[in-house]
Amino acid sequence: MPVVSRIFLKLGLLYFVLAMLFAVGLALAGGAWTALLLPTYLHLFMVGWVTQCIVGVALWLFPKWSKEQPRGPEWLGWTSLLGLNLGLVLRAVAEPMQAMQGADEAGILGGMLVVSAIAQWAGGLAFAAAIWPRIKDPKAERARRKKQARAGEG
Repeated sequence: MPVVSRIFLKLGLLYFVLAMLFAVGLALAGGAWTALLLPTYLHLFMVGWVTQCIVGVALWLFPKWSKEQPRGPEWLGWTSLLGLNLGLVLRAVAEPMQAMQGADEAGILGGMLVVSAIAQWAGGLAFAAAIWPRIKDPKAERARRKKQARAGEG
């Protein structure tokens, strides 16, 4: 398993534990705290746990790019890891704080949310760029390999 996949999966497990702690906290606190922290819980669960695990496994198990670079350009996987996690952490910090302050006092917290969104968007694009060429038609791939094998015999 590639290092980037292991890190995605370990971070995913960490976010899963954090999301479950948030869920317990939300259940115990109730009321206004639920409305305040529910978006953070959902992001920790869906982007932190679910998305990170999907991306980590996809980078690991999707068909090979080539013999020389089985997983394609590695920097795309690392860029995806950095973007998704930087964005998620910024959002998990800024969103509840901004909600407590109110919309008219957005300031730096609003800026953090914008940076968060851009980072997650960039991480998602990097993942798409890394995985897209690895989605191959099996029939076309077999035909290509047969053609290469015949060319090598001649």
